[in-house]
Amino acid sequence: MRRNAPMLLAAAALAFGQEKSSEPAAKNVELTVYMLSGSQAPGDDVPADLTSIVKQLHSLFTYKGYKLAESFILRGRNAQNAYTTGVLPGSGVHYDFRYTRVRVSQDKPYMVHIDGLMMNLTGTPSYGPVDGKYRAGLNIGSISTDLDLVEGQKTVVGKSSIDNAGNALILVIVPKVIE
Repeated sequence: MRRNAPMLLAAAALAFGQEKSSEPAAKNVELTVYMLSGSQAPGDDVPADLTSIVKQLHSLFTYKGYKLAESFILRGRNAQNAYTTGVLPGSGVHYDFRYTRVRVSQDKPYMVHIDGLMMNLTGTPSYGPVDGKYRAGLNIGSISTDLDLVEGQKTVVGKSSIDNAGNALILVIVPKVIE
């Protein structure tokens, strides 16, 4: 039996390797997320690849200017969830972006189905002056939806008013399927 052990180990390794490689690799989905601010201050300040989106926004809303507030990339596996958090530069506003599940269609062009997409904006969390207890930041705005996106297409997902001055945050997502 001991003489055959190396051969048995080699056969098991070969069989395991063949079985594992025959499984199709799970697709990953990379979301490029843009958070645009719409305000009454005139002038646009967005990357060139977003000018067509901003042109459409000007025809839909009364904002005089749009600026890129933040952008990020979030990559996750097909049929899984993902999330990221951060702070909008120069504002102290915290964001929480997540989805419950992303699914990719079988046929090209791929459709990316996002379930339970949610983006929340909150003010800076604080600690109570007397009791020292943590206080979550005030909810400033949120967008929550289920949606279907075409791979590579820039899609305006939603708009949320963020203050009394009438400013808004507009969420734009571009999905990419990684095979």
